[in-house]
Amino acid sequence: MPARLIAYPPEAAALVPRLVPGIALRIGRNEDCGLRLNHPSISRVHAELACSDGRWHLRDLGSKNGSHVDGVRVQDAWLDAHRWLRFGDVHAEFSVLGDEDARAVEAFERRAHSRATAHTARIDAAQGIDDLLQASLRAVVELAQCDRGFVLLGDGSGYSVRAHYALEPDALARPGFSGSIGAVERALAQRQPVVINDIAADTGLSGRASVIAGELRTLVCLPLLGPDAPTDEAALGAVYADRNSPGAAITTLDVELLQAFVERAALWLSAHAASAALALPPRALHWSDVLAAHAAPR
Repeated sequence: MPARLIAYPPEAAALVPRLVPGIALRIGRNEDCGLRLNHPSISRVHAELACSDGRWHLRDLGSKNGSHVDGVRVQDAWLDAHRWLRFGDVHAEFSVLGDEDARAVEAFERRAHSRATAHTARIDAAQGIDDLLQASLRAVVELAQCDRGFVLLGDGSGYSVRAHYALEPDALARPGFSGSIGAVERALAQRQPVVINDIAADTGLSGRASVIAGELRTLVCLPLLGPDAPTDEAALGAVYADRNSPGAAITTLDVELLQAFVERAALWLSAHAASAALALPPRALHWSDVLAAHAAPR
């Protein structure tokens, strides 16, 4: 029977391994596991998920921190409906798919591919830096199924909002950065994408004023890095998107696609770094102003 598993490692994009009836999925920290969860709470070989006679079965393989089904620790368990699993501290969502569900997943993937192709064409047709940044940002917001997004660019002393995009028209009247400052700082410092599918579970961000004020639920932030830039060189900026409503998980495959759009923008920025076109417009919101605004008493 077709099924789907979505794993949510903390502070990382969701993982969606392929479930194939007749082939067991090994779960653990080892590189040869079909679902590799590189988290300290996960054993090297933690658990196994397999389908036998049309039924899916979960078996713990002697893990230290256990395998759980709907909050109950189990050694063996049949999974015949939607279930929340937990391996160590990593949560996962298991769903049995009927024929209609499987067709809906395939149709969604086809639509996502078509949207990505359309965004690529829009970016390739961009005229100038503003068009390129706006097209790249729109691609990230829509493909990540977020509500709004921002492009932040370095100006020598900080980072300023250079482009913003929102699916709700009234949000366009608020161009200042009002997303998670902590997520942007983390992406710039680590020089790696930051993906939080459930901000409430992230102890480093959930209590921050910017997150609480925006009632943020999911976000993605990708640093803009110049080609072959040394690790100690400041990032060119970042592309950020978030939402405060339920939605599909942002997966590792999504992030790979989003990074392709961001890398295009970073290449253009690097090639034209000395161009006057990069001069920040008057009244652009400066990163120091953003920090000051969020640090002010509420």
